[in-house]
Amino acid sequence: MRRAALSLSVPVVLVLLASACTPEPLSVPRIAEADRVQQSPAAHEAELLAPQAVARANEQRAFAKTALKAGDDVAAVLFADRAIAAYDHAFILARLARATQQEEDARTALAESAQRAKELAASRAQIDAEGEELEKQLAVGREAQPVAGVSATNDPKREGARLVATRALAMEARLLCGSARLISNDDATLKGVDAAEKELADLDMQIAQKPHPAPIDAASRLRAKCLDRLTGARRVSKGPTDADALLAELSASGSFAPSRDERGVIVTLRDVFTDGALSAKSQAVVAELGRVAASHGDVGVQVVVNDATPPTKADETLDAQRADAIVKALVAAGATAAKVKGETAGVRSPIVDPGDAAHRARNARVDIVFVTR
Repeated sequence: MRRAALSLSVPVVLVLLASACTPEPLSVPRIAEADRVQQSPAAHEAELLAPQAVARANEQRAFAKTALKAGDDVAAVLFADRAIAAYDHAFILARLARATQQEEDARTALAESAQRAKELAASRAQIDAEGEELEKQLAVGREAQPVAGVSATNDPKREGARLVATRALAMEARLLCGSARLISNDDATLKGVDAAEKELADLDMQIAQKPHPAPIDAASRLRAKCLDRLTGARRVSKGPTDADALLAELSASGSFAPSRDERGVIVTLRDVFTDGALSAKSQAVVAELGRVAASHGDVGVQVVVNDATPPTKADETLDAQRADAIVKALVAAGATAAKVKGETAGVRSPIVDPGDAAHRARNARVDIVFVTR
């Protein structure tokens, strides 16, 4: 009996040993791997950003478990691999969605920043314009301040200098009023210019009589009045010209040495005429200035012919002809005819003392003035 029991237990032991040594089906670790991937933080994020892709991965994982229960180890492994690949695809889609959202956020932030920058630039431009307007008003106010009473003097040199200054102030007033007329379409401003120019005509007649003392205070007040007319013309005009940009453009060309005064940007030309006509070199320069004027349609152009010595009647006629020749050359190059005007200043707008024989030749020049709004 004991031998028989022992003999019967050997097969049982072998069966048990065989069962213990049988390897786990391959599908089990693959499904476990799919489960771990499904529980990862990346999967949780993918459920928010790529829910459909995660749902397909979960479906493949469920198929794998169903196949395992049915004993189909091959199908279980296949479905588990598909589930893992589907999770990886969902993670990629989630990263892409996150990157797309970040890009959109960045674009929105950029657009908001650009809009803010635009608003700040507009605010800055308005503040600059207001500051410039205040500066102009201040300049007009300073010019309008009554000068100290001028009494006659027995010093001929002082009286001569006072008369030269009076003529210069009157000429500056005429040029300022002329500038206002060039850029203004406002009836009230033009009526103010007409009134100021009438006063200037009366003052010129008075100066021609060489009064003693010279009416320098009246000339100063008329200059302030014409500056006020120019300021008023700019105030009501539309589409202001950036005088700084125009100055920079003319400077960058290398052909000019522009400067500025109350009227705008000035280009001074010398030795413009040969035998009474524009020289070939001057024709090219004037044509280039005409093209600049054409590209800035809102500017006026004032052509001022100046002499080194007091002109005779014949010289005054010649100066007028020369101014007209330059005006025509500017218009031929593209400048608007209605916005170009010639003026003759004689010796009334000197840059050096007309009595200085060694240097007064520098007073002979042609000023091309771009009158800016």
